Amino acid sequence: MRTRRIIAIIAVIIIAAVLIWRALAPPEVSVATVRRGDLTDTLSATGVVEAVQVDVAPKIVGRVEVLLADEGDSVEEGQLIARLDAAELEAALSQYGAALRMAQAEVGRVETALEHERAASKARIDSAQAARKAAQANLQDLRAGARPQEIESARQEVEAAQAEEELAVSEFERMKSLFEGGAVSQAQVDAARARLARARAQLRTAQERLSLLEEGARKEQITSAEAALQAAEAEHAAALAAAGQVAVVERELESAKARAEQAEAAVSAAETALAETEINAPISGRVGRRYVDVGDLTGPGSPLFLIIRGNDLWVIAEVDEEDLSLVHPGQSVEITAEALSAPLPGTVVEVGPVALSRGLEQVRAKIVRCKVVLERGQELLRPGMEVDVSGNATLAQNVLLVPNDAIIESGGEDSVFTVTDKAVHRKQVEVGHRNYLEAEITSGLQEGEVVVIEGGLDLGEGERVAVRREK
Repeated sequence: MRTRRIIAIIAVIIIAAVLIWRALAPPEVSVATVRRGDLTDTLSATGVVEAVQVDVAPKIVGRVEVLLADEGDSVEEGQLIARLDAAELEAALSQYGAALRMAQAEVGRVETALEHERAASKARIDSAQAARKAAQANLQDLRAGARPQEIESARQEVEAAQAEEELAVSEFERMKSLFEGGAVSQAQVDAARARLARARAQLRTAQERLSLLEEGARKEQITSAEAALQAAEAEHAAALAAAGQVAVVERELESAKARAEQAEAAVSAAETALAETEINAPISGRVGRRYVDVGDLTGPGSPLFLIIRGNDLWVIAEVDEEDLSLVHPGQSVEITAEALSAPLPGTVVEVGPVALSRGLEQVRAKIVRCKVVLERGQELLRPGMEVDVSGNATLAQNVLLVPNDAIIESGGEDSVFTVTDKAVHRKQVEVGHRNYLEAEITSGLQEGEVVVIEGGLDLGEGERVAVRREK
């Protein structure tokens, strides 16, 4: 009994001694040495394989008559891949063509009528103007009377006519004598007689004109000339009024041309629609989807095929906004996916200009879309596949580095505990770039210094410590 009590007392003493020793012993800390090196980080993002994909839809409504391509087929740009039923459009084109020919014929008929109407109207107006001018001149002459020069000219005409008449009489008498002697024919005698008759008629006309000029115009002649002028003016007015028919025919021609243009537009529209019944591949590539069967009704909003351009694939990676500093154009990355046996190399070629919401609008996380082109292996991927994108980025080169655990953040300032001669000293530092393990120190430390990375939460300035291990 007494032995047990002694053992218990000894145990209590030992425990108390250990506790006292621990209380008085310096705290243990883990440390790391400030080193110089490159600070890198790992980029990790998800992405989707994309490609140039074109939905091929008709521009008109119609029923599928022939399909000339199927899923997986390779097609060339411009290749005929489908045809719609064109029977109704062909019938409509024939009808519109007949209407166009009729309209064009009507235009030709009206053009001919207009040409005739213009010529007839011009001739009538010209004739009426000439008649009016002549009537005006005649009336003016009658009212003014003959001038001395005109009377003298008329006397000379009478004298010339008398001389001609005397010559004709002499010639006629000579021919009669010769005829009686058988020297000339009866025809020559008749010709001389006719000449004599013309000479006598001209003499009478000249004598009458001279008489009229010497006597002056009679009242009834002036009245008759006035009536003739009125008639000529009335005819001129009627000719001008009739010219309005030209404008009527011109308007008729405009209407005929408008109908012809409408008919021509209808033919053009029908020809265009008929041409649209043939569906051609807009790009070269492979048919990814065929959406319709023969006999289906389709239209502009109903695609027939999905065509994917060759192996021209790329990846759109969704990079978290906080990782944006880790990605830049020209950066090398790796593409991995469950369907791939090995990573595929790629290069970032474009970093999106805006940050977008991830998923639902109420989610505050943002992503930036980056385009990655593959250096090889495009044939192993398919548009729409989900892939992972990873790569390394150098944040800073040849800089001072410490573990993140060494940095103490307090009051908006960063500091570390350094260990010198087994005593700790707190130093303010400025932190640059960070990755998930280390941080860049831009000021406050020197290469080779030792910093506390574990066990430093309750340390005080100058407190002695025991270094447990260095990391």
